[in-house]
Amino acid sequence: MSFSLKKDLIIQIGNGIFAQMGTTFDDRYNKLARDLYQSELKHLDFVGDETTSVRFINNWVNNQTHGRIADIVSHVSPDTILMIVNTLYFRGLWEEPFQPLATRNRRFFPNGPDGPDSFDIPMMAKSHCMPYYHWQEEDIRVVGVPYRQNVTMYIFLPMNSTRELVQSMQSKITAERVNDIVKKMKMKSVTLLFPKMHITNSVSLKSVLQQLGVYTLFDRKDADLYRLLTSLNRYSGDEPLDILDVLQDTKENAIRQLQQQHEGCLVVEHNGIERGECLKKNCAYGGQTCVCCAEGDDFRRRRRRQTGTGMMPTKNESIFVNEMLHKVDLTVNERGTEGGAATATLIDRISSQISFIVNGPFLMLIREETTRLPLFYGAVYNPK
Repeated sequence: MSFSLKKDLIIQIGNGIFAQMGTTFDDRYNKLARDLYQSELKHLDFVGDETTSVRFINNWVNNQTHGRIADIVSHVSPDTILMIVNTLYFRGLWEEPFQPLATRNRRFFPNGPDGPDSFDIPMMAKSHCMPYYHWQEEDIRVVGVPYRQNVTMYIFLPMNSTRELVQSMQSKITAERVNDIVKKMKMKSVTLLFPKMHITNSVSLKSVLQQLGVYTLFDRKDADLYRLLTSLNRYSGDEPLDILDVLQDTKENAIRQLQQQHEGCLVVEHNGIERGECLKKNCAYGGQTCVCCAEGDDFRRRRRRQTGTGMMPTKNESIFVNEMLHKVDLTVNERGTEGGAATATLIDRISSQISFIVNGPFLMLIREETTRLPLFYGAVYNPK
């Protein structure tokens, strides 16, 4: 999935589903993967030719990230039947560029201003009007640095920041909290000093989900993924609604989702509204129709996918997720700027309302503003 707007902004999300050769999947699963996630199901021979399988997956990752990420896997277990790989490639031009001649080495304090092990890093600089908020209850300052085409980087910086303060802050950051902070931000004249960085990160979503309490999905004995396969018969009689039916992009499923979330919901249909705008209204979207509760403004929309409970049929085959991998490449620099010595000197001349110097650990969130979708989120303890 790729978005490119006059080359000012490129967001490319890659979803790859790789399965052991010879495994036959339900046609609806293939359709859902293709229609909802723009992902093709690719069969590889994990058992007979692991080297070729690894090379194929890594080449796919390399192409998805425009050569920024060369590899994501080095080994595939022979027990693997299904591997899901996700990549995110982001490149954006700043709405107001940093001044290239103002970039110079400045001190960074990973353990606070009075702590040990400080070091010099290239620090970019600019002065401009930007959204700003002081979260006084936690003594955290937040600045928004806009890219072009409605994308913003939000920087969360505790006062006298340390690794421990950032970790404590992360425990308090929720989607609702971010939305509340963004609403409260005011435009201020800000002088911003920010590290020049190239960040790559590889995350096992398996371990992340397990930390959140999701274990069954990865358990050979208890995983309930048999419905993905056409080779396994469904039991007859009354059974829970099939998850593959639930996930289909239909108006009926959108209504069902809304009513599950809000008991007694009186459904109202709205035509001609795009998916992103619909979801911003705490509604549900399906079959090119936006459906909302009559009192939709008073509801908090939460995604819940319930497949029901019931006695499972006897299965001759264990279907479980072996691994989920996620890798990100992000470059933060002055690219796309046009400027010279005359404009660079403004950094020192302008008397700004706010001086925002990112010289300690911080939290960074890049968000698409129309959908409020986080494109990148993470703590930076060492910009090197």
